[in-house]
Amino acid sequence: MTNNKSPNTLEMLTAEELALEAQGGSKSHFAELVNRYGPRLYHFLRHKVPLDEDAEDLVQDTLVKAYQNLHRFNPSHPFSAWLFTICKREAISYYRAQQRRRERPEPMPPGAIPNPLEMIVRREEKDNLWRQARQLPEKQYDALWLRYAEDMSVKEISQVLGLTQIHVKVLLYRGRLRLAQLHKQTKQAVRPVEQSLVL
Repeated sequence: MTNNKSPNTLEMLTAEELALEAQGGSKSHFAELVNRYGPRLYHFLRHKVPLDEDAEDLVQDTLVKAYQNLHRFNPSHPFSAWLFTICKREAISYYRAQQRRRERPEPMPPGAIPNPLEMIVRREEKDNLWRQARQLPEKQYDALWLRYAEDMSVKEISQVLGLTQIHVKVLLYRGRLRLAQLHKQTKQAVRPVEQSLVL
C-alpha cells in the first residue's frame, strides 16, 4: 500500500478504498476521509446539540474514535454506515452526559414576549424543509437525514440506527407523511402574515 498518491487520485477512490489504505497506516488517506465526512457528520449532529461547538466536538470525537478503531472496519461493508454508527453512539453518550449535568432551567422573566418581527422571521425559517424536519421525533429525523442527505440504503440505515429494515421503512414513511403535514401547516400560517405585510 502506498502513500504517494496525489490529492486528485485520492478524490477518485471510494471511501472503502481510502479506509483500506488508512488501515495500512496512510495518514493522507484518512485525511481524505476526514475531508469527505467531517461536514456530513456535522450536519447530522447539529440539530441534536444546543451549540455549534458541541457538534464540532462530537465530530472530532467521532473521527478520533474511527481512527482508533480503523482496524475493526470491514472494507466489504459501506464505510459511511460504519462511521455514522460511531457518530450516533457518540451523540447518545453526549446526550446522557448532558442529562446528568442538566440544571433546572431558569424561568422566563415576566413580560418577556417575543417581538412580532422575530416571530415572522422564525416562521419564514420554517420553510426550510430540514428545519421543519427537526420537529419530527428523533428517530424519524435520523432516518430521513441518512436516507436523503446521506443517500444511504434502508439496509445501511438499519445498521446505523440499530433497527430492523422494516422499522426503518416505517420511520421513513411516517417521517415523510408528518413532514408533508408540517410543511402544509407552515405555508398556511405564513400566507396571512405575508398578505398583511403587503396591505
